[in-house]
Amino acid sequence: MASTQRLLLQALLIGMGDAVRRNDASAVDRYHRRLGMIAPHFDTNPAVSDAQERLLSAADRWLATKVAERYEAEHQVLNNIERVMKLL
Repeated sequence: MASTQRLLLQALLIGMGDAVRRNDASAVDRYHRRLGMIAPHFDTNPAVSDAQERLLSAADRWLATKVAERYEAEHQVLNNIERVMKLL
């Protein structure tokens, strides 16, 4: 995988984590869409691809959860971000 794509993925992961911590749904949605656009670049690495799919799924659940009930969903997103970062 190209180093520029890896750097972009890392930047998007950091941004999504910050947006989740701030409880900024519109920013999380933007990062979610951008992560979905670069996901195909990592299809050659099944571990990263699977971790990205889990992250996107967790982010979907976070976005669908009411603001007052996002505690568990937040931890799932952050844990999945950490998992993807470790695989890079």
